[in-house]
Amino acid sequence: MTGTRTGRRGSTTAWADIDLHALGRNLERLRRGLPGQAVFGVVKADAYGHGAGPVGRALQRFGIDGLVVADMGEGITLRRAGITAPILVIDPPLPSQLRLPALHRLGATVTSAAEARALATAANRAGRTVEVHVRVNTGFAGFGVPPAELADLLAAVAAAPALRLEGLYTHLSGAYGPYEDGGLAELERFGEAVEAARAAGPLPALVHALSSPALDRPLLTGAAARIGCTAVRCGAALFGIRMADGDSPLPLAPVMSVKARVSRVTALEPGDVADYAAAGAAPRRTPVAVLPFGFADGHHLHRLAGGVLLIRGRPAPVLGRAFMSSLLADVTDIPDVQPGDEAVLIGRQGDHRITAETIAARSGLRPSAVPLLGPRVVRRYRSSATREDQTE
Repeated sequence: MTGTRTGRRGSTTAWADIDLHALGRNLERLRRGLPGQAVFGVVKADAYGHGAGPVGRALQRFGIDGLVVADMGEGITLRRAGITAPILVIDPPLPSQLRLPALHRLGATVTSAAEARALATAANRAGRTVEVHVRVNTGFAGFGVPPAELADLLAAVAAAPALRLEGLYTHLSGAYGPYEDGGLAELERFGEAVEAARAAGPLPALVHALSSPALDRPLLTGAAARIGCTAVRCGAALFGIRMADGDSPLPLAPVMSVKARVSRVTALEPGDVADYAAAGAAPRRTPVAVLPFGFADGHHLHRLAGGVLLIRGRPAPVLGRAFMSSLLADVTDIPDVQPGDEAVLIGRQGDHRITAETIAARSGLRPSAVPLLGPRVVRRYRSSATREDQTE
């Protein structure tokens, strides 16, 4: 099966291979590690650069319980891509967007009684029921309803026939740090909110707090189970990207690899500089491979220092700072590099492998930000189980 933009395949010089079979295996392994809990796939930011439409359709085929996006526009894009699974939008709708959850069957987040009443009015006018998730602020950036106002918000939802309480959730900022104490404290506060909701009426079907970085933390997964969490939100983990340091109990595989063709082979003469900043000059004649992949294509290249890529199965150090549309690699130790040779920026070649986590450590980014690629990089989708191959 072939998707759009197939005419570019013969001339592609930079691309990302997306292994949908690996995506499905990751979902299966997450389910095994989370028995009885619903798994919602986070596909915000174009599925972390993997392509929200193709990834969303694949996850739907694999039986995902629902999808999560950041805003209404992302949710509508998924509906137009053929997604029929439940979709939760994290950002509450703006006043100009209040009709969109009803029109596009999107689950809406509410964080105040006023938001709930305004959403109910819009849903009544549309003649439809909207499923809502109540987000509780447990100490992260002011996002969510303050615990002291939770009872009023739940009452406003219960009083609105056009709203149906589907979920109660929070976001654990503490799970991203090196220690679990912060996440445990947030879960304790969320547990108090769950008890308050239980006292106000039946709990919603979906109670969720854990996202990808917490799934590697047994203390956090255990605490979430004890307070009655019934679902998790997985973004980076689905794509095989580790967000926490240390050993992982989850055997997840990377879904994306990023490659480019060497466009030119040249040399820096002694004294030549490798970038606009002219921070250093070549001390000797240096063979160089030029790749048509710059910081407009991989935003992490803005900050990458001391990085390498792989050519002919061997590491090639990146020289200087990347240009907007190209970068230079030192191929002194790699003989016979030719234009057209495949270079790997993320992934495996020969006995070497470059991971999103390694790049993140060098560039100071979160690992989930590394695959946020520019539009020039063609995404190619493959299922190794069916040999399905698509380009978008």
